[in-house]
Amino acid sequence: MSSNYNISTNRKIECDTVVIGGGVAGCAAAISSARGGAKTILVEAGGTLGGQAGIGLVTPLSSTSSKSGERFGGLTDEIIKEVIALTKKYVFSNEEGNRGYPVSPHILKYVFLKKCMEYGVDVHFHSMLCDAETRNGKVDSVIIKDKSGFLQISAKSFIDASGDADLILLSGDDNTLGSEKDVFEQLVENQLDINHSNNAKDDKYEDEHLMQPVSLFFVMRGVDVKKASELNNKKLVFGDLGITKERFNSWEFAGTTGFQIVSENIPTPQNRVLVTLGRHQDEAVVNMSRILNINGGNAEELSRGEAQAQLQLIAIVDFLKTFIPGFENAYLVETSSRLGIRESYRLRGRYVLSGSELINGASFEDTVCRGYYIVDIHDPRGRHGAIGGHLKKDYFEVPYRSLCSNKFTNLLACGRCISVDHVAHSATRIQGTCILTGQAAGCAAALAVKTNTDVCDVDTNLLTQQLKKDGMII
Repeated sequence: MSSNYNISTNRKIECDTVVIGGGVAGCAAAISSARGGAKTILVEAGGTLGGQAGIGLVTPLSSTSSKSGERFGGLTDEIIKEVIALTKKYVFSNEEGNRGYPVSPHILKYVFLKKCMEYGVDVHFHSMLCDAETRNGKVDSVIIKDKSGFLQISAKSFIDASGDADLILLSGDDNTLGSEKDVFEQLVENQLDINHSNNAKDDKYEDEHLMQPVSLFFVMRGVDVKKASELNNKKLVFGDLGITKERFNSWEFAGTTGFQIVSENIPTPQNRVLVTLGRHQDEAVVNMSRILNINGGNAEELSRGEAQAQLQLIAIVDFLKTFIPGFENAYLVETSSRLGIRESYRLRGRYVLSGSELINGASFEDTVCRGYYIVDIHDPRGRHGAIGGHLKKDYFEVPYRSLCSNKFTNLLACGRCISVDHVAHSATRIQGTCILTGQAAGCAAALAVKTNTDVCDVDTNLLTQQLKKDGMII
């Protein structure tokens, strides 16, 4: 048996499936495992479920249908349908009707918890994974720390839905961090609209292991949404707002992180104003913060990123109120309570799905879900707002092997840390796909119990048959 360090504990429990992480992927995995008949434990470090879709305020859920509009079904549809109905009932006022995309992050947290309870998932809140024990090519147990001390959980199958591959790292499984060196070669080869610069084909990643920047969402009300939308998602120069560089430099937050003048473009952390419709007539969800060079899987860097993003947030609020038409009377009502991590560690599993395969819609015999989203790499170097472009096919496919550990026969990944490269990850990290990879992982774990098979070795024909029965379009 191997372990990172010895922890003495007399608290021990057993189950069929352990899921680490209560974000959208982990919730889907736990629900799917439990309703398949497996005794399931879900371990969550915080006090709510839903992850960034809940406390991170990242709604609506994307990557739920193909380019042509065909729904991918499964738990994405189940969750969204219920969240929309409850949001309309409890969040909207009568006169606001069906404003925008009616998804409340607070309702979403409730729906995930409700479904977990309905199917008998044993949710352990405020529980931090701190060790993993392995034996003979399998994960034998995990150690979690909660208010009562240490708890050892043994299981048949383990699913890493932590986002940062926490269990994968603790178990000593194969992993990778951030980017590879051939990022631009892949994009040029596939003729994607790489970015907005004129010398895109000459642009290169100088180093490996670069990660997309981190950010915090927040919500403002009192916004004239129609007026504000006229400048949305555009690079602005000083003349667009009728101000000079001198006027900008006299602003209180000029020169702070993300607001340093380097060209004729008005400096903002994301090089653009980026807001989406909220759940009320005067509400906007703002996605404009950006902090570079943060590895969310590293404690010191995570803390530094949290501090910088929280300090940057008020500067963005003031920027909008001071310079952007439609925000003159706006006010801050809510902020994310956890830093949004786009990319850190990932499993390097039995198969690594490449960006080229994703862009060209490659098919696989062991496909367990579909997804659709643009290649959306928030530039790790801060030179461009985004790098990437649209896919060539109606959807991409994720093979089961990209969920499977190459080292341990009973360990899966789902959500943000599945086995893909940097380019593919920029599309598979989107929440709709995370839910469906979670559903596939949980379904496989339940099937492993029924067939007395290690989860990485389940019959993928039986797995896809069950996923189809559960409403997934494959």
